[in-house]
Amino acid sequence: MASLQEKIQNLVNELNPPAPAEPLFHYAYGKDHWQNLADHSKDENKPFEERNKYFKLLWVDDDPRFNSYSAAESIKCDGELLILASSKLSDPSYEYKYEVHIKKLKELAMQFVNMITDCDNYQVTRWKMIEVENIYDENLDGLKVQFSINIPA
Repeated sequence: MASLQEKIQNLVNELNPPAPAEPLFHYAYGKDHWQNLADHSKDENKPFEERNKYFKLLWVDDDPRFNSYSAAESIKCDGELLILASSKLSDPSYEYKYEVHIKKLKELAMQFVNMITDCDNYQVTRWKMIEVENIYDENLDGLKVQFSINIPA
């Protein structure tokens, strides 16, 4: 069975249409300070639907659950995932950022959590969405998702 990191990467890739000229959905795995080093497309002037979306898996902690015979029955995975799109530092207000970026990314996050539970008997027990704005050097807006997912062993 694929690791949670691999599953998330595969699901992000599935969001892209078949054979796109350039994918709009991008996956990266690594701690927060590594994510700040990434270069992103300068597409903040495009309509939201045409902008690149970034899924940045910051970390995953695996916590195996054992039965009375010391056999692993499941793995509880806790982690953080950023779902972001480019913005401008000069956007007129937080309300604007929410309406144009964050609200739409919340809808995408809920679509994504449904994709995670669609097969493999994954059970999401926590999916806390925290709004973020102007993060990293690239001024990205979106969500930090803190999650817990149970995966059968």
